[in-house]
Amino acid sequence: MRLSKLLSIIFHPIFMPIMSIYLSIRLIPSVGIIVQNYISYVYLILILCTIILPIINVFFLIKTKYIDSIEMSNYKQRSLPLFLSSIWLLLGYYHLNELLVFSPTLRAILISTLVVGVVSTIVSKYWKISLHMLGAGGLVGVIFSLNSLFGGIQTALVISILFSGMLGVARIYENAHNHSQIYVGFSVGFIIVAYVMLII
Repeated sequence: MRLSKLLSIIFHPIFMPIMSIYLSIRLIPSVGIIVQNYISYVYLILILCTIILPIINVFFLIKTKYIDSIEMSNYKQRSLPLFLSSIWLLLGYYHLNELLVFSPTLRAILISTLVVGVVSTIVSKYWKISLHMLGAGGLVGVIFSLNSLFGGIQTALVISILFSGMLGVARIYENAHNHSQIYVGFSVGFIIVAYVMLII
């Protein structure tokens, strides 16, 4: 398997919400200390609402021929799957809300992820923005915000930027996107997540 394809799979946008939560708790343990006793429940809800249910949606839409493939190369086919994914994320947030009220940082991550989902749903009706780079930009935005708020994780920030750059190159190498789609995707993801997290 090509390295570019492997990177595209590992850093698929569907994994970014739970990766953001996991890294936040690992890098800054204090942000998750309140929910520590319920962490398995938090991860279970996130896996269900951000990975399993969206994947089921995609395969159902393929079966009904609404979309051609799991890659959704035709950007006009992306809006409904993205909208449904946003609904599942909203449901997950609803179930975790009573816990997240005690962890504003984790709450802000999920809210910003939801905003990114809504924005990508709207943009994808008109243009093929890079969903991979939206996710990567969001992840960098999370680590940037954590470093701004708590400090001490500059190395993690640099590493996340480097991996985002590698992912961007991989997506271009795979002929999945052009440069503008990569740059805009990363910028939108980063700006939305960083803004929401630093404001909340």
